[in-house]
Amino acid sequence: MAQFTYRLQRLLEQKEEARKEAERELARQEHELEAQRAALRSLQQHERELVERREQMRRDLLKQPDEGVALAAGEVTKRSEDVKVVGLQIEDANKDVSSQRVVVEQCEARVQQAIRCVEEARREVEVLTKHRTKQEERFQRALQVQEELELDEIGNVLHAARRRPI
Repeated sequence: MAQFTYRLQRLLEQKEEARKEAERELARQEHELEAQRAALRSLQQHERELVERREQMRRDLLKQPDEGVALAAGEVTKRSEDVKVVGLQIEDANKDVSSQRVVVEQCEARVQQAIRCVEEARREVEVLTKHRTKQEERFQRALQVQEELELDEIGNVLHAARRRPI
């Protein structure tokens, strides 16, 4: 009995491998996105801590170190400078957060691109799979028709043989 051979089998296998690679790339991009989001959260937390620290320093700016001891002008100036330094650190942290947001957005764009690649690869595999199925169905129908013709021929030969006088 004849066996079905799909002439585009190698192409189908290549498309399936391309789909698997696209799915692996999507997983890598999603992992990278999650890592960048975690880095963003960390930077945002650091920025919040600096803001809280500055607010605490502002509250303590004119606080006397001990009861009854006057606060020296030099100490107030030093504390004020420390508040300014923390303010600069907050600005730097804010810039880092902004930069990281850009990185996260770029990662999100790469994830979206990877999703589109996976969808396209899946469609290509689906098209070839449907084509293969239809080709196999045609082959099976042709094989069935051929068998029916052969059975008809056998039936005709047997019928003719029975009708012939011996």
